[in-house]
Amino acid sequence: MNPLQGLLFLLTVGISFIVVLYGAWVKMKYCRPGFLTAITGSEVARMVLDKMGMFHVSVTPVECPDEAVSSSASEGLFISRKIYDGRDIPSLVRAARGAFLKGQLSNLIFWTHLKKKVTFAAQVTVVLGWICFLAGMLIRNAGFLVTPGLGAFAVVLLLSFYDLSFELDAEDRTSRLMKEARCLEPHEWMCFQRLNRAAALEGLACLVLMPWNLVSGVLRRNRHGI
Repeated sequence: MNPLQGLLFLLTVGISFIVVLYGAWVKMKYCRPGFLTAITGSEVARMVLDKMGMFHVSVTPVECPDEAVSSSASEGLFISRKIYDGRDIPSLVRAARGAFLKGQLSNLIFWTHLKKKVTFAAQVTVVLGWICFLAGMLIRNAGFLVTPGLGAFAVVLLLSFYDLSFELDAEDRTSRLMKEARCLEPHEWMCFQRLNRAAALEGLACLVLMPWNLVSGVLRRNRHGI
């Protein structure tokens, strides 16, 4: 790997790895086991929608998260039962961000389907990028594969940076809404804000998290004989 390739590796995988470490640190510090708030995810979602003037949008729980995507009712916000009834800070963050997304987009189902397809394409690109990069590094006379591998990393990370402005806007506005509503204690709101910021930056961790999630998922299925 030449110096230019090394620099590109640091600017892609290095950034992604730093974001992974930051997210892990935030979750370890602010996700306190057994710590429950006085409000639920459904109440947070309802409050965010009302603040955005979406009084006509109902908040409905579903047993399976995929049911929220497959539902044809575009006027409702469908969130998983775990988030709907959840009183932990991560559930409140997901409820607030989901409600904000619904308030911003007229047809959430369409955009959810689109994001799933884009995410799948990004996953394939990242996996192929790692295959090319590792093959170029480990196989003799295959060094030419390093460049397309790093190119795949750069494309996916650039798309993540493009999406970052919306994610940070969602983080800023939902955190301000929660602060103005005064439905959380000061220390609870601080935890909410930190976890919300980590969720906004999570897209930049894709180069590390996507292959990790794929490998861990395969190992989990093998362990359970699926």
